[in-house]
This record gives sequence, structure tokens and C-alpha cells, in this order.
Amino acid sequence: MPPQPRPAIFLDRDDTINRNANLPDEAWAGVKWGDLLKPDFALLIPGVPDALVALKDAGYAIVVITNQGGVARAGGTMREVDRCNDRLRNLIHHPTGDQHPDDELALFDDQLIDAWYSCPFHPETGVLTHLAVEHEWRKPHPGMIVAACKELNLDPARSWMVGDKQRDLDAAIAAGVPASQTIRIAHDSPIADLAHAARLILNIEEPPPSQPELSTVTLSPIDPYAHPLADEKIRRTVEAVATSIAERTGIKLIELDTSDSQIAATLATHKLAALAFMAQLRRDTNRWHRSHTGKNLWPSAHDPMT
Repeated sequence: MPPQPRPAIFLDRDDTINRNANLPDEAWAGVKWGDLLKPDFALLIPGVPDALVALKDAGYAIVVITNQGGVARAGGTMREVDRCNDRLRNLIHHPTGDQHPDDELALFDDQLIDAWYSCPFHPETGVLTHLAVEHEWRKPHPGMIVAACKELNLDPARSWMVGDKQRDLDAAIAAGVPASQTIRIAHDSPIADLAHAARLILNIEEPPPSQPELSTVTLSPIDPYAHPLADEKIRRTVEAVATSIAERTGIKLIELDTSDSQIAATLATHKLAALAFMAQLRRDTNRWHRSHTGKNLWPSAHDPMT
């Protein structure tokens, strides 16, 4: 019996994951403004790593769908597009700068983004003959999303699209994503950024403005009779990893409450960041436990949603 198709979060890239419209003039030297083709200017929008970790942990595949017509305009090559994507991948995994963002070793980590699809065609402004044509992959056409659904076994009816342009949403709708599950993020939109969109998708209340917030999140096994932390070594390791994540991310860890069956963390942060914290704890401790026993300590964040 073939596996059930997974739901996905389809994301635009420029001005959804990374800054683009407000980059300095140097980012566009020798390139027509519009598509980021210089890796040195690949800068994440605040809140993106937390949003991606929380969405991934909720069971969604994450797929980037980006028009890159700057290639057709001879502003760069697909290699430059890939280099920008590689830098963004590393920044997503090391947002606090504890690893150099161009370190290729990070590309072998367990990646949050399942796939990146890029369309280099532009029929109007392209100067390279073979790319100055219309193409089914170019948004608002649905080609990239249709290809992703086929290649990654994704269910568009249970998926979401987040982007800063109407063409992003139109491409998703044409591919079978319900219009009610498409979100435009922009300064003039009620939903300002990916973090806000993730709270909407995950049904998390908006944090109160400029008010300190405490959030408590819990990590538990599927089996209510399981006791994964009964082993003192495992418990100490899980607690040490939780403390390390707090130090690395700058989140204040107020309290850790561990029992034989679960761990609860109270954090001085909003709910989305707290969920991302616990998702990272799951990922890191599962990786450690698999290396010693061959199996996960907690339910895998990569198990598909039912």
C-alpha cells in the first residue's frame, strides 16, 4: 500500500524567507533589481527559523517555490541561485552565528526545508534566448508545485502557501491548494511575516505587544506507559541538551521539570519560539539516541500527519 501523501507548507523565497526589497544598492550591482543572486546578501527575516522548526515539527513538509527571472536577465546563473539557497539553509540552522553560514558541512545536517524549486525563465525581460520564454514552472503557473507534489508525494488539499505576491497564491490555488490556505505576507497585509503566518497555521494566539510572556511546552512519548527518562544518563543528557539550546538561542529557560515519562520546559518567550525550542530538543535528542540505540527517544518530528 503506497504511503499517504503528506501536507506541505509551500514558501516563496525572496521577502518571505530572506530580505530582498530593502537590501542595499550593493546587492544589485550589475544585476537588475528583483531576484537575489548574491549569496553575501542572503539575510534571513527575523522569526523564520522558529517558524520553520515549529511547522516541520507539526508534520508538514516544507518546500520553497521561487521565480528567479534574474537568471534569464543574465544577472547570474543557477549556480548563484543554489549558492544563495545553501547560505540560507545554513543560516536557518545556525541563526545565532555559532557556525559560519557558508560552512558546507551544515548542508549534511537534518534539513528543515525538504526541497527548493527555482524557475529561471522570464518571457518579458529575459535576454538569454533559451530562457526568455514563458514556462509552466513560472508563477503564477502551478508547475513547480505540481512537480513537488508528484516528486515528494504531497497532498495539495491539506497544504498551505505563504508568499509576498498574489502570483504565489495563484500558483498554489491552480495546483490544488485551497484558497483559504494561502497567505500573503507583506507590510500592507494583516499578516506581516512568516512567523505570523506560522502562528495562524498552527492556531497559536498572537503574543501581546511588548509584554513579557512565559510559555510552557512538554515533550512526551506516544505510549503513555513509556518511561524514556527513567535512565539517569538519558535524563541528564536531555536536560543538558535543553540547557544548551537555550544558551545557543538566547531564550531564557525559567524551569525544567523532568519525570520518568516526559520533560516540560517553561521559557521566557512566546508560544511559537517555545514550540520551536521543544522541536529542536526532540530533533537533537532523537539524533543522539539513534546513534546509541538505533531508535528514536521521542515520536519523530518527520512522521507524516494523519
